[in-house]
Amino acid sequence: MFDVITDALRRRTDLLGWTLREVTRRGSQLYAVPGAVESVRDVTEERYVIDVLRDTTAPGGQPSAGAGNVTLLPGAAIDAAMAAAIDAASLHAGLVRNPPYGLPGPASLPDVPLLDEVLCRDMAGELAAAHQRLVDAVRGETGVRMTAAEFFAEEASVRLRNSRGIDVHQTGTSLEMEWVLLARKAGHEVETFVGMRRRRLADLNLQEVVAERAGWARDLLAAQAPPRHAGPVILAGSALAEFMDTGVIQNLGSAAARFSKSSTWEVGEPVFREPVRGDSLTVWANRQAPYGVASDRFDAEGIPSQRLLLIVNNRLAAFSAGQRHAEYLRISPTGEFGVIEVAAGRTAAASLREGNHVEIAAFSAFEADDVTGDFASEIRLGYTVTGGRRIPFKGGQLIGNYLSALADATWSRETDFHGIYLGPTAVRFETLTVAP
Repeated sequence: MFDVITDALRRRTDLLGWTLREVTRRGSQLYAVPGAVESVRDVTEERYVIDVLRDTTAPGGQPSAGAGNVTLLPGAAIDAAMAAAIDAASLHAGLVRNPPYGLPGPASLPDVPLLDEVLCRDMAGELAAAHQRLVDAVRGETGVRMTAAEFFAEEASVRLRNSRGIDVHQTGTSLEMEWVLLARKAGHEVETFVGMRRRRLADLNLQEVVAERAGWARDLLAAQAPPRHAGPVILAGSALAEFMDTGVIQNLGSAAARFSKSSTWEVGEPVFREPVRGDSLTVWANRQAPYGVASDRFDAEGIPSQRLLLIVNNRLAAFSAGQRHAEYLRISPTGEFGVIEVAAGRTAAASLREGNHVEIAAFSAFEADDVTGDFASEIRLGYTVTGGRRIPFKGGQLIGNYLSALADATWSRETDFHGIYLGPTAVRFETLTVAP
Protein backbone atom coordinates (compact mmCIF):
# COMPACT_ATOMS: atom_id res chain seq x y z
CA MET A 1 0.00 0.00 0.00
CA PHE A 2 2.93 2.33 0.66
CA ASP A 3 4.00 2.05 -2.99
CA VAL A 4 0.38 2.42 -4.21
CA ILE A 5 -0.02 5.71 -2.34
CA THR A 6 3.40 6.84 -3.57
CA ASP A 7 2.36 6.21 -7.18
CA ALA A 8 -0.86 8.15 -6.65
CA LEU A 9 1.05 11.12 -5.22
CA ARG A 10 3.56 11.06 -8.07
CA ARG A 11 0.75 11.33 -10.60
CA ARG A 12 -0.56 14.55 -9.06
CA THR A 13 0.36 17.58 -11.13
CA ASP A 14 -1.17 20.06 -8.67
CA LEU A 15 1.36 19.37 -5.91
CA LEU A 16 4.66 21.13 -5.38
CA GLY A 17 5.80 18.29 -3.12
CA TRP A 18 4.62 15.59 -0.75
CA THR A 19 5.72 13.47 2.20
CA LEU A 20 4.32 10.03 3.00
CA ARG A 21 4.77 8.23 6.32
CA GLU A 22 3.75 4.67 7.05
CA VAL A 23 3.38 4.24 10.82
CA THR A 24 3.02 0.75 12.25
CA ARG A 25 2.59 0.14 15.95
CA ARG A 26 2.28 -3.00 18.02
CA GLY A 27 2.00 -2.93 21.75
CA SER A 28 0.85 -4.44 25.00
CA GLN A 29 -1.15 -2.88 27.83
CA LEU A 30 -1.47 -4.03 31.43
CA TYR A 31 -4.07 -2.76 33.90
CA ALA A 32 -3.76 -3.68 37.59
CA VAL A 33 -5.91 -3.20 40.68
CA PRO A 34 -4.88 -3.92 44.27
CA GLY A 35 -3.76 -7.50 44.54
CA ALA A 36 -4.30 -8.54 40.94
CA VAL A 37 -3.75 -7.84 37.26
CA GLU A 38 -7.17 -6.86 35.94
CA SER A 39 -6.44 -7.23 32.23
CA VAL A 40 -3.72 -7.50 29.61
CA ARG A 41 -4.32 -6.76 25.97
CA ASP A 42 -2.34 -6.50 22.77
CA VAL A 43 -2.88 -3.65 20.34
CA THR A 44 -1.84 -2.98 16.75
CA GLU A 45 -2.19 0.05 14.51
CA GLU A 46 -1.28 0.91 10.95
CA ARG A 47 -1.80 4.26 9.28
CA TYR A 48 -0.52 6.36 6.41
CA VAL A 49 0.10 10.06 6.97
CA ILE A 50 0.21 12.26 3.86
CA ASP A 51 1.51 15.84 3.88
CA VAL A 52 1.21 17.82 0.65
CA LEU A 53 2.64 21.16 -0.43
CA ARG A 54 1.11 23.37 -3.13
CA ASP A 55 2.04 26.57 -4.91
CA THR A 56 -0.58 29.18 -4.10
CA THR A 57 -0.99 32.89 -4.73
CA ALA A 58 -1.31 35.55 -2.04
CA PRO A 59 -4.07 38.19 -2.32
CA GLY A 60 -1.60 40.71 -3.73
CA GLY A 61 -0.50 38.30 -6.44
CA GLN A 62 2.77 37.27 -4.77
CA PRO A 63 3.81 33.60 -4.87
CA SER A 64 2.99 31.62 -1.74
CA ALA A 65 2.76 28.03 -0.57
CA GLY A 66 0.23 26.02 1.38
CA ALA A 67 0.37 22.71 3.24
CA GLY A 68 -2.33 20.12 3.87
CA ASN A 69 -2.42 16.88 5.82
CA VAL A 70 -4.52 13.72 5.87
CA THR A 71 -4.34 10.29 7.52
CA LEU A 72 -5.46 7.05 5.88
CA LEU A 73 -6.26 3.81 7.68
CA PRO A 74 -5.89 0.48 5.84
CA GLY A 75 -9.04 -1.31 4.82
CA ALA A 76 -11.03 -2.75 1.98
CA ALA A 77 -11.99 0.68 0.66
CA ILE A 78 -8.59 2.33 0.94
CA ASP A 79 -8.11 2.61 -2.83
CA ALA A 80 -11.32 4.61 -3.19
CA ALA A 81 -10.58 6.66 -0.08
CA MET A 82 -7.03 7.43 -1.15
CA ALA A 83 -7.90 9.71 -4.09
CA ALA A 84 -10.52 11.56 -2.03
CA ALA A 85 -8.08 11.97 0.85
CA ILE A 86 -5.34 13.40 -1.36
CA ASP A 87 -7.92 15.71 -2.95
CA ALA A 88 -8.94 16.94 0.51
CA ALA A 89 -5.33 17.56 1.55
CA SER A 90 -4.66 19.42 -1.70
CA LEU A 91 -7.81 21.51 -1.26
CA HIS A 92 -6.78 22.48 2.24
CA ALA A 93 -3.27 23.35 1.07
CA GLY A 94 -4.74 25.55 -1.62
CA LEU A 95 -6.35 27.75 1.03
CA VAL A 96 -3.09 28.48 2.87
CA ARG A 97 -0.89 31.48 1.97
CA ASN A 98 2.59 31.19 3.45
CA PRO A 99 5.83 32.52 1.94
CA PRO A 100 7.19 29.90 -0.48
CA TYR A 101 9.32 27.06 0.88
CA GLY A 102 10.24 23.50 -0.08
CA LEU A 103 10.90 20.07 1.35
CA PRO A 104 14.17 18.57 2.64
CA GLY A 105 16.23 16.31 0.41
CA PRO A 106 18.09 13.06 1.14
CA ALA A 107 20.90 13.08 3.71
CA SER A 108 22.81 10.49 5.71
CA LEU A 109 21.21 9.41 8.97
CA PRO A 110 22.95 8.86 12.32
CA ASP A 111 22.66 5.66 14.31
CA VAL A 112 20.61 6.51 17.42
CA PRO A 113 19.68 3.80 19.97
CA LEU A 114 15.87 3.77 20.11
CA LEU A 115 14.92 0.09 20.40
CA ASP A 116 14.77 -2.11 23.49
CA GLU A 117 15.17 -5.58 21.99
CA VAL A 118 14.45 -7.28 25.30
CA LEU A 119 11.07 -5.55 25.46
CA CYS A 120 10.28 -6.40 21.84
CA ARG A 121 10.79 -10.13 22.33
CA ASP A 122 7.92 -10.46 24.84
CA MET A 123 6.08 -7.23 25.62
CA ALA A 124 3.30 -8.78 27.70
CA GLY A 125 5.76 -10.89 29.68
CA GLU A 126 8.12 -7.98 30.34
CA LEU A 127 5.25 -5.75 31.47
CA ALA A 128 4.07 -8.47 33.84
CA ALA A 129 7.60 -8.79 35.25
CA ALA A 130 7.92 -4.99 35.62
CA HIS A 131 4.57 -4.89 37.39
CA GLN A 132 5.71 -7.59 39.81
CA ARG A 133 8.92 -5.64 40.54
CA LEU A 134 6.75 -2.61 41.26
CA VAL A 135 4.47 -4.61 43.56
CA ASP A 136 7.46 -6.03 45.44
CA ALA A 137 9.04 -2.58 45.81
CA VAL A 138 5.83 -1.07 47.20
CA ARG A 139 5.38 -4.04 49.55
CA GLY A 140 8.79 -3.25 51.00
CA GLU A 141 7.70 0.26 51.99
CA THR A 142 5.87 0.99 55.25
CA GLY A 143 2.68 3.01 55.45
CA VAL A 144 1.80 2.99 51.76
CA ARG A 145 -0.05 0.75 49.33
CA MET A 146 -0.67 0.82 45.60
CA THR A 147 -4.26 1.37 44.48
CA ALA A 148 -3.90 1.11 40.70
CA ALA A 149 -1.29 0.76 37.97
CA GLU A 150 -1.23 0.95 34.19
CA PHE A 151 1.66 -0.10 31.96
CA PHE A 152 1.93 0.54 28.22
CA ALA A 153 4.66 -0.79 25.91
CA GLU A 154 4.95 -0.17 22.20
CA GLU A 155 7.19 -0.81 19.22
CA ALA A 156 6.68 1.80 16.50
CA SER A 157 8.11 1.62 12.97
CA VAL A 158 8.08 4.60 10.63
CA ARG A 159 8.91 4.60 6.95
CA LEU A 160 9.13 8.01 5.31
CA ARG A 161 9.34 8.90 1.64
CA ASN A 162 9.05 12.30 -0.02
CA SER A 163 8.98 13.81 -3.48
CA ARG A 164 12.62 14.91 -3.26
CA GLY A 165 13.96 11.38 -2.90
CA ILE A 166 14.05 10.71 0.84
CA ASP A 167 13.25 7.06 1.65
CA VAL A 168 14.14 6.17 5.25
CA HIS A 169 13.03 3.90 8.07
CA GLN A 170 13.33 3.81 11.86
CA THR A 171 12.01 1.64 14.69
CA GLY A 172 11.84 2.44 18.37
CA THR A 173 10.18 1.35 21.56
CA SER A 174 8.35 3.33 24.20
CA LEU A 175 7.22 2.63 27.75
CA GLU A 176 4.63 4.51 29.79
CA MET A 177 3.83 3.66 33.39
CA GLU A 178 1.35 5.20 35.80
CA TRP A 179 0.52 4.17 39.33
CA VAL A 180 -1.02 5.61 42.47
CA LEU A 181 0.32 5.25 46.00
CA LEU A 182 -1.99 5.72 49.00
CA ALA A 183 -0.71 6.64 52.44
CA ARG A 184 -2.99 6.59 55.47
CA LYS A 185 -2.55 7.56 59.12
CA ALA A 186 -5.08 8.18 61.88
CA GLY A 187 -7.99 8.36 59.48
CA HIS A 188 -6.22 10.78 57.15
CA GLU A 189 -5.07 9.64 53.71
CA VAL A 190 -3.26 11.11 50.72
CA GLU A 191 -2.52 9.90 47.21
CA THR A 192 0.63 10.29 45.17
CA PHE A 193 0.44 9.86 41.39
CA VAL A 194 3.53 8.61 39.56
CA GLY A 195 3.96 8.84 35.80
CA MET A 196 7.05 7.77 33.83
CA ARG A 197 7.97 7.70 30.14
CA ARG A 198 11.04 5.91 28.84
CA ARG A 199 12.15 3.87 25.82
CA ARG A 200 13.65 0.85 27.58
CA LEU A 201 13.15 -1.22 30.70
CA ALA A 202 16.66 -0.61 32.00
CA ASP A 203 15.90 3.10 32.51
CA LEU A 204 12.89 2.60 34.81
CA ASN A 205 14.81 2.30 38.16
CA LEU A 206 11.60 1.16 39.86
CA GLN A 207 13.14 0.41 43.25
CA GLU A 208 14.57 3.93 43.56
CA VAL A 209 11.45 5.64 42.26
CA VAL A 210 9.15 3.72 44.60
CA ALA A 211 11.34 4.52 47.61
CA GLU A 212 11.30 8.22 46.71
CA ARG A 213 7.57 8.46 46.02
CA ALA A 214 6.62 6.38 49.07
CA GLY A 215 8.61 8.88 51.14
CA TRP A 216 6.70 11.70 49.49
CA ALA A 217 3.37 10.05 50.28
CA ARG A 218 4.31 9.64 53.94
CA ASP A 219 5.55 13.22 54.11
CA LEU A 220 2.29 14.52 52.65
CA LEU A 221 0.48 13.09 55.68
CA ALA A 222 2.54 15.39 57.91
CA ALA A 223 2.75 18.32 55.50
CA GLN A 224 2.17 21.81 56.84
CA ALA A 225 0.73 24.88 55.16
CA PRO A 226 3.00 26.52 52.57
CA PRO A 227 5.43 29.15 53.85
CA ARG A 228 6.05 32.67 52.68
CA HIS A 229 9.52 32.54 51.20
CA ALA A 230 11.70 34.73 49.01
CA GLY A 231 15.16 33.34 48.43
CA PRO A 232 16.93 30.11 47.48
CA VAL A 233 14.81 27.37 45.91
CA ILE A 234 16.13 23.95 44.85
CA LEU A 235 14.68 21.71 42.16
CA ALA A 236 15.90 18.16 41.68
CA GLY A 237 14.96 14.93 39.93
CA SER A 238 11.60 14.79 38.19
CA ALA A 239 10.65 18.32 39.30
CA LEU A 240 13.76 19.70 37.58
CA ALA A 241 13.05 17.63 34.46
CA GLU A 242 9.52 19.03 34.35
CA PHE A 243 10.82 22.58 34.80
CA MET A 244 13.36 22.27 31.98
CA ASP A 245 10.86 20.64 29.60
CA THR A 246 8.19 23.28 30.10
CA GLY A 247 8.83 24.83 26.67
CA VAL A 248 10.35 28.28 27.25
CA ILE A 249 13.81 27.50 25.84
CA GLN A 250 12.26 25.25 23.19
CA ASN A 251 10.06 28.12 21.99
CA LEU A 252 12.43 31.08 22.28
CA GLY A 253 15.19 29.06 20.63
CA SER A 254 13.02 28.10 17.66
CA ALA A 255 13.23 29.58 14.18
CA ALA A 256 9.42 29.65 14.07
CA ALA A 257 9.28 31.98 17.09
CA ARG A 258 12.08 34.13 15.69
CA PHE A 259 10.33 34.46 12.32
CA SER A 260 7.05 35.43 14.02
CA LYS A 261 8.99 37.89 16.21
CA SER A 262 7.68 36.31 19.42
CA SER A 263 11.33 35.57 20.24
CA THR A 264 13.85 38.41 20.38
CA TRP A 265 16.84 36.09 20.69
CA GLU A 266 19.67 36.56 18.20
CA VAL A 267 22.50 34.18 17.35
CA GLY A 268 25.67 35.27 19.16
CA GLU A 269 23.78 37.45 21.63
CA PRO A 270 23.00 36.75 25.33
CA VAL A 271 19.73 34.94 26.04
CA PHE A 272 19.38 36.81 29.34
CA ARG A 273 18.37 40.46 29.70
CA GLU A 274 20.13 40.82 33.04
CA PRO A 275 23.60 40.10 34.45
CA VAL A 276 24.31 36.43 35.06
CA ARG A 277 25.00 35.87 38.74
CA GLY A 278 25.13 32.07 38.73
CA ASP A 279 26.68 29.39 36.53
CA SER A 280 26.80 29.99 32.81
CA LEU A 281 24.15 28.13 30.81
CA THR A 282 24.92 25.69 28.00
CA VAL A 283 22.05 23.78 26.39
CA TRP A 284 21.70 21.26 23.56
CA ALA A 285 18.57 20.37 21.60
CA ASN A 286 19.47 16.70 21.44
CA ARG A 287 17.65 14.24 19.19
CA GLN A 288 20.57 11.81 19.42
CA ALA A 289 20.38 11.13 23.17
CA PRO A 290 20.43 7.32 23.51
CA TYR A 291 16.91 6.09 24.30
CA GLY A 292 15.62 9.63 24.75
CA VAL A 293 11.85 9.91 24.59
CA ALA A 294 12.14 12.66 21.97
CA SER A 295 15.16 11.15 20.17
CA ASP A 296 14.97 9.81 16.62
CA ARG A 297 17.00 9.16 13.47
CA PHE A 298 14.78 11.53 11.46
CA ASP A 299 11.75 13.65 12.25
CA ALA A 300 8.33 13.95 10.61
CA GLU A 301 9.86 15.89 7.71
CA GLY A 302 12.73 13.45 7.21
CA ILE A 303 15.37 15.82 8.62
CA PRO A 304 18.24 13.82 10.22
CA SER A 305 18.67 14.13 13.96
CA GLN A 306 21.55 15.98 15.53
CA ARG A 307 22.83 17.16 18.89
CA LEU A 308 22.37 20.86 18.28
CA LEU A 309 24.37 23.24 20.46
CA LEU A 310 21.61 25.77 21.14
CA ILE A 311 23.04 27.94 23.92
CA VAL A 312 26.72 28.16 24.86
CA ASN A 313 27.89 30.18 27.88
CA ASN A 314 24.63 32.16 27.99
CA ARG A 315 24.68 33.09 24.28
CA LEU A 316 22.45 31.70 21.56
CA ALA A 317 24.50 29.51 19.24
CA ALA A 318 21.78 28.42 16.79
CA PHE A 319 18.05 28.19 16.25
CA SER A 320 16.16 24.89 16.18
CA ALA A 321 14.50 24.93 12.76
CA GLY A 322 12.19 22.87 10.59
CA GLN A 323 12.55 23.13 6.82
CA ARG A 324 10.05 25.94 6.33
CA HIS A 325 11.41 28.39 8.89
CA ALA A 326 15.00 27.44 8.11
CA GLU A 327 14.42 28.63 4.56
CA TYR A 328 12.73 31.80 5.79
CA LEU A 329 15.71 32.67 8.04
CA ARG A 330 18.28 31.30 5.58
CA ILE A 331 19.77 28.87 8.07
CA SER A 332 20.30 25.11 8.03
CA PRO A 333 17.31 22.98 9.04
CA THR A 334 17.84 21.05 12.25
CA GLY A 335 14.45 19.37 12.69
CA GLU A 336 12.41 18.95 15.82
CA PHE A 337 13.84 19.95 19.20
CA GLY A 338 14.31 16.57 20.90
CA VAL A 339 15.59 16.01 24.44
CA ILE A 340 16.69 19.11 26.34
CA GLU A 341 20.27 18.62 27.58
CA VAL A 342 22.01 20.93 30.04
CA ALA A 343 25.75 21.00 30.78
CA ALA A 344 26.81 19.83 34.22
CA GLY A 345 27.83 22.35 36.85
CA ARG A 346 30.83 22.28 39.18
CA THR A 347 29.11 22.03 42.58
CA ALA A 348 28.17 18.84 44.42
CA ALA A 349 24.41 18.40 44.86
CA ALA A 350 24.93 18.07 48.63
CA SER A 351 26.59 21.49 48.71
CA LEU A 352 23.62 23.07 46.92
CA ARG A 353 21.45 21.98 49.84
CA GLU A 354 23.54 23.74 52.49
CA GLY A 355 21.97 26.66 54.33
CA ASN A 356 18.32 27.65 54.60
CA HIS A 357 16.22 27.11 51.49
CA VAL A 358 13.04 25.63 50.04
CA GLU A 359 13.15 22.46 47.93
CA ILE A 360 10.29 21.60 45.58
CA ALA A 361 9.80 17.83 45.21
CA ALA A 362 6.73 17.88 42.97
CA PHE A 363 4.45 20.32 41.16
CA SER A 364 0.78 19.76 40.49
CA ALA A 365 1.80 20.86 37.00
CA PHE A 366 4.59 23.27 36.13
CA GLU A 367 3.66 25.79 33.46
CA ALA A 368 5.37 28.96 32.26
CA ASP A 369 4.50 31.47 29.56
CA ASP A 370 6.67 30.33 26.66
CA VAL A 371 7.31 33.90 25.49
CA THR A 372 7.72 35.94 28.70
CA GLY A 373 8.89 33.06 30.91
CA ASP A 374 6.65 34.16 33.80
CA PHE A 375 5.25 31.38 35.96
CA ALA A 376 3.07 30.82 39.04
CA SER A 377 2.80 27.06 39.47
CA GLU A 378 1.07 25.09 42.22
CA ILE A 379 3.31 23.05 44.51
CA ARG A 380 2.25 19.47 45.24
CA LEU A 381 5.01 18.83 47.79
CA GLY A 382 7.88 20.92 49.05
CA TYR A 383 10.23 21.18 52.00
CA THR A 384 11.41 24.12 54.06
CA VAL A 385 14.95 23.61 55.30
CA THR A 386 15.87 25.81 58.26
CA GLY A 387 18.73 25.15 60.60
CA GLY A 388 19.08 21.67 59.22
CA ARG A 389 15.40 20.80 59.85
CA ARG A 390 13.50 19.57 56.80
CA ILE A 391 9.75 20.18 57.13
CA PRO A 392 7.29 19.09 54.39
CA PHE A 393 4.54 21.38 53.11
CA LYS A 394 1.91 21.19 50.41
CA GLY A 395 0.11 23.84 48.42
CA GLY A 396 1.10 27.36 47.58
CA GLN A 397 2.74 28.54 44.39
CA LEU A 398 6.26 28.91 43.08
CA ILE A 399 6.41 32.34 41.45
CA GLY A 400 9.08 33.86 39.26
CA ASN A 401 10.46 34.27 35.78
CA TYR A 402 12.06 31.34 33.97
CA LEU A 403 14.95 33.25 32.41
CA SER A 404 15.65 35.34 35.51
CA ALA A 405 15.82 32.12 37.52
CA LEU A 406 18.30 30.54 35.07
CA ALA A 407 20.46 33.68 35.20
CA ASP A 408 20.95 33.16 38.94
CA ALA A 409 21.30 29.38 39.12
CA THR A 410 23.94 26.96 40.40
CA TRP A 411 23.94 23.51 38.78
CA SER A 412 25.07 20.23 40.31
CA ARG A 413 28.03 18.37 38.86
CA GLU A 414 26.12 15.06 39.14
CA THR A 415 23.89 14.31 36.16
CA ASP A 416 20.87 12.12 35.46
CA PHE A 417 18.53 11.11 32.63
CA HIS A 418 14.75 11.48 32.78
CA GLY A 419 13.68 10.52 29.28
CA ILE A 420 12.87 14.11 28.28
CA TYR A 421 15.78 15.75 30.13
CA LEU A 422 19.49 14.98 30.38
CA GLY A 423 21.62 17.04 32.73
CA PRO A 424 22.36 18.00 36.35
CA THR A 425 20.44 16.18 39.06
CA ALA A 426 19.74 19.43 40.93
CA VAL A 427 19.78 23.19 40.53
CA ARG A 428 19.69 25.98 43.12
CA PHE A 429 17.92 29.20 42.16
CA GLU A 430 18.99 32.00 44.47
CA THR A 431 15.90 34.21 44.27
CA LEU A 432 12.43 32.76 43.77
CA THR A 433 9.18 33.27 45.66
CA VAL A 434 6.89 30.77 47.37
CA ALA A 435 3.49 32.23 48.19
CA PRO A 436 0.70 30.54 50.20
